[in-house]
Amino acid sequence: MDSERVMELGLADLRGASIERQDFLRADLGGLDLSGAVFRDCELRAACLDWANLEGARFDYARMMSATLRRAHLRGASLRHACLKGADLSGACLIGADFTGASLSRANLTQANLCGAICLWHDQGPVNLDGAVYDGRTLLPPAFHPHDHGMIRRLTAARA
Repeated sequence: MDSERVMELGLADLRGASIERQDFLRADLGGLDLSGAVFRDCELRAACLDWANLEGARFDYARMMSATLRRAHLRGASLRHACLKGADLSGACLIGADFTGASLSRANLTQANLCGAICLWHDQGPVNLDGAVYDGRTLLPPAFHPHDHGMIRRLTAARA
């Protein structure tokens, strides 16, 4: 999809869209329904995606430095190899999200829900995980100690 087509859509009808190598620098996508959209290799630096519905969206190889995704819904989203340096994902729903190979240095994931997420991010730079929730299905980096980072383990009740 070329940038003229993206602008024609008015950014409101991007649910399920497939977008490659486009520039959303400082774009305001907050509160939009972008579920299932694919933003492969896109520039989303300093973009606002606060409160957006990004369920099942794909941001593989996207550049999202300093982007805000506060309280965004990213259940099952793919952020493989995305650059999220300095991004704010505080309070985001990241259940089942995939961060394989992502760069999260200086990112803020305070009180994010990481239950069932694949947290095998690339770098070991400082990430703020205070109050972030994880569970037994969350895949964390080797030798990573979640309690040392202020994370909270969610215990699931045993089923009868």
